Amino acid sequence: MNYICTWLCADEKGEESIFPQTGKLSSSQGHQNIYWRCLLVFFITSKRFNKQEKHVLFTNVKNLPVVDGKKMSSLLSALEVEVILTDFKYRTPKGYYGAFQNQFYEFSILEHIATTSMHSGNMYLILDSDCIFIKPVSNLFEEARPAGFISFEDPVLPDYVINGLSRNDLKCIYEELLQKQIGEIPSYHLGEFLLCSVENIKKIYADFKALWPELIHRHYAGSKKFNEEAHTLSYLYFKNGFRASRSTHHMKRIWTNPLFYRNVDAADVNLSIWHLPAEKTFGLYRLYDFFLHQYNNYGFDLRHDAYIALIQKILGVPHLSFRMKMEYYTISYFRALKKRISRLHPDAK
Repeated sequence: MNYICTWLCADEKGEESIFPQTGKLSSSQGHQNIYWRCLLVFFITSKRFNKQEKHVLFTNVKNLPVVDGKKMSSLLSALEVEVILTDFKYRTPKGYYGAFQNQFYEFSILEHIATTSMHSGNMYLILDSDCIFIKPVSNLFEEARPAGFISFEDPVLPDYVINGLSRNDLKCIYEELLQKQIGEIPSYHLGEFLLCSVENIKKIYADFKALWPELIHRHYAGSKKFNEEAHTLSYLYFKNGFRASRSTHHMKRIWTNPLFYRNVDAADVNLSIWHLPAEKTFGLYRLYDFFLHQYNNYGFDLRHDAYIALIQKILGVPHLSFRMKMEYYTISYFRALKKRISRLHPDAK
């Protein structure tokens, strides 16, 4: 069986971390609703193409909320999404790292799979909720099946710092943890993507369970440590001899906002999965509105060509209209100004 999964880990008050793309306190319902909308779009676009795969949402939210007047439990049930409640067990201490700390929730997901799944050949594709599907991913599962693994790297230069560490830093930490020299600068794997068999998830989780106390020890000792899940997964893959695929036709992290960074390419229309970190409150919100409020049956009745035309237009991939460009600039500047005012005047609304 092939599983397509995403997750939502809700931060509690006092346990917040920084999420630059939303501009909201991560424990707030407003922040979390952004991700509920994204994951609905995730499952709607996946169910359009992937009809034989089982769909799963992992979350630590015990009572699913009402968002925009609609019960999440009812919507997910209608989409035949299984909801699995999993506690967030691997919380980092205060001061560990400022951003994206609930990304370590992914290891609670791996623990659940490793300890409950009986069929070692089952394959789990776990993606961030701000991904959408353009094509079926059956070929992706087939490509991963022989090794029970596939991953993709971010081809950054060795000294480029991502979330506090460069690939050169990763090499030094690997050597300290493995207690040996390594002859290569390791890859930085995309943390938004994991595709493994249950057999390999068990290996990765077992190694993580041994690694976790060492990460906490290094934090308190003031040593460099893995700050987020992609750093950690990159190490666990390396330790198990898993290497990144050179394939470029399955997925891409697509940055769309022309104000900050835009890496959209005409060939992106041939991918199977788009990861759209900058679109949570732009295009993905508009897709959510279309699927939930403007089309019957979540837009499943749209012809394929109409669906592709819709998402390309709404997300500005590969072409960005003048109107959308102006919207990016207007809203982005407004949010930046609002954030600056809130820092200068904390009581300002």
